[in-house]
Amino acid sequence: MKLPIMYNKSSPKKRREAREEYIKIQEGKCSFCNELLIHDPSNEVLSKPIDLRLFPKGMFNHPVHLHHDHKTDLTIGAVHARCNAYLWQYKGE
Repeated sequence: MKLPIMYNKSSPKKRREAREEYIKIQEGKCSFCNELLIHDPSNEVLSKPIDLRLFPKGMFNHPVHLHHDHKTDLTIGAVHARCNAYLWQYKGE
């Protein structure tokens, strides 16, 4: 699969395939905190409170998310759900 993809123009199936490809490329690590995606995010991420009101219901039902740039719509990598929330809330991504 050719990466990156346009996030909002891609079907859920294509997003899943991209997420799986990023996981392979990233050797199972989060593209933001660099911890294994099967483990908790870094202490830096866990130490910051997340305002759940900022995010859609069910956002944390899926532990690994496909992070994308909201300006270009291009995907960046696979991240922990918590890292995705952290990136939005604290970094504006």
